[in-house]
Amino acid sequence: MVSDTEIAYSAGMLDGEGSIALTRNHPSRWPSPQVSVSTTDAEVLEWLKQRFGGVIVHKRTYAPHHKAAYDWKLTDRKALAFLTQVRQFLVIERKIQKCDLLLGEYVACTPRNGRYTPEMARKKQALIDKFASLP
Repeated sequence: MVSDTEIAYSAGMLDGEGSIALTRNHPSRWPSPQVSVSTTDAEVLEWLKQRFGGVIVHKRTYAPHHKAAYDWKLTDRKALAFLTQVRQFLVIERKIQKCDLLLGEYVACTPRNGRYTPEMARKKQALIDKFASLP
């Protein structure tokens, strides 16, 4: 069980070093929620992974003098579950807007079996367009 203090800390990491996105993880699928935090401190990302799951990706270093950098990523329903937990502690308005939009509309326009009716496809595209228009 993750404490409120740990959830608040995680929200701070998302506000400061993270992003909330809709990304296409597979060429044949619609974009799905993704939460990521980027940093040069792998220990912080391991801490997030232990509490919320996800994966840590080592980013490419472009010059010998650059520090190693890492991304922690959560996708799909795990990203939504994380956002549900951290939402009350977010303070950056644009991240709050993205979080609220995904939590309010994503599940309603996403069938569990991946088979979209024309109406659901229109709703999904409207959500993607609305998300893309946010700052």
